Amino acid sequence: MVEGKLRVHAEYGEFKADFEGSPEVVSIAFIDFLNKVYPAFKLASRLVFKPDLIKLAQALEGVIEYSSEGLILTPRDLTSEEAIVLSLLGVYVGNKLGLSAEESVSVTQIATVSGKALKTILNKLKGMIDDGLVERVGRGEYKIKSLGIKEAEKVLQNVKMRGHR
Repeated sequence: MVEGKLRVHAEYGEFKADFEGSPEVVSIAFIDFLNKVYPAFKLASRLVFKPDLIKLAQALEGVIEYSSEGLILTPRDLTSEEAIVLSLLGVYVGNKLGLSAEESVSVTQIATVSGKALKTILNKLKGMIDDGLVERVGRGEYKIKSLGIKEAEKVLQNVKMRGHR
């Protein structure tokens, strides 16, 4: 395989620059250019929530497992809220890492994975939707929202501190 060079020409107002080299070198140089000519870009990039999939996957280790039958939630002593948010986070991370094609999960699947009663899951999901943690994406299908991911990170820390590794 022959690797070519990436060439980029950038203009922003009176500032112009040309970059050439490997994709890694060019992307770093281009971002540096943007940081110099557009300082708000750097600030804005710090304000955007971008879940760290590697960090999330590492945190889920020992709590969530993926199998051909679906998600496995290993701790069995979780509260309903913890089980829901971790199940939804597991689906999100699994999808983003290519471990699962599913982007959302049914309430029945959450109940099965968590070992909690279906009615309990439904009642808790309503409050979680109202709190902006979860989104209903179809009839009986749910997925985690950005605020839910942030909440799930806290839940994971608490679960790990309680001794689940």
